[in-house]
Amino acid sequence: MSLSIPFLNLRSTYDELSAEIDQAYHRVMDSGWYILGNEVTLFEQEFAAYCGAEHCVGVGNGLDALHLIMRAMGIGEGDEVIVPANTYIATILAVIYTGATPVLVEPSLNTYTLNPALVEKA
Repeated sequence: MSLSIPFLNLRSTYDELSAEIDQAYHRVMDSGWYILGNEVTLFEQEFAAYCGAEHCVGVGNGLDALHLIMRAMGIGEGDEVIVPANTYIATILAVIYTGATPVLVEPSLNTYTLNPALVEKA
């Protein structure tokens, strides 16, 4: 007997949330503002409240988010940033964009996440 588990079932997720997704889509399209529009402002306010944060800034993607976080932390030229070796390229690019040097660390064979035992050796 073999068991088949689908990798990703977008249809079931969409079916569950379709009315809400469709309404949001139409509000954005009808307004003509998908960047810095009312929907983004509302999202930022609601997400900040959800997180208990004073502010939230919506960005276009994870690369932008990581880059801005590192800039806000003062990371730049002369700094090294530990990065998992099995990451997406955006993680490394965010470090490079700040002027810092990415230092890749191999993952743990048990967890497939960054291996803390290898950080000191990097």
